[in-house]
Amino acid sequence: MKKNAIFQKYIIFLPSAVVCILILISCAKLIPVKPPDEKYPPLEKVYKKIILQKFEVAHDLQKEYPQIILTCEATAMNELLKYNAAPIIQKAHTSTSRETHALIVRTRITRLRLASSSALSVTGAPREKSAMTAEVLLIDAKTRNALRKITLSTADIPTSPGLKVSEREMPSVLGKLIAEYIAKSVSPY
Repeated sequence: MKKNAIFQKYIIFLPSAVVCILILISCAKLIPVKPPDEKYPPLEKVYKKIILQKFEVAHDLQKEYPQIILTCEATAMNELLKYNAAPIIQKAHTSTSRETHALIVRTRITRLRLASSSALSVTGAPREKSAMTAEVLLIDAKTRNALRKITLSTADIPTSPGLKVSEREMPSVLGKLIAEYIAKSVSPY
């Protein structure tokens, strides 16, 4: 008699447990797996021409560090050509172009800090590390709408403790960052 009672409990308990587990599984929220977000997602429109405007910079910075600005601009242009970001890549002082598939890139150097020229701490080391920052604005040439704006800086580059961006390399590194951003933002033609 006891065996029969235990058997009846298992017959009732086992299907009930299976039903409860199935209900719990069906009620669980499924989270879809997304691909990782790209650092610089491409623009929606395809651009066949990139117009890189002359870099804007505050007059005092231009006067004090003219070569640094030129190096950054030249590196950005050369890297864009290496990336083959668009069939036509040109430099312009200002752009009045209203072409359909043209992208105007307006860059402004907003900050230039050199550790060698800053105040020293008590230990003799510079108080601030060197950094160069630029604001990059992507503009559709036809509509003149600003598509995207980003601030890029050499200070944001992850480096290992023993490795750092030197003051001599800083303009080139920022130029490469700008070119990478533009190339990855422009959809393939």
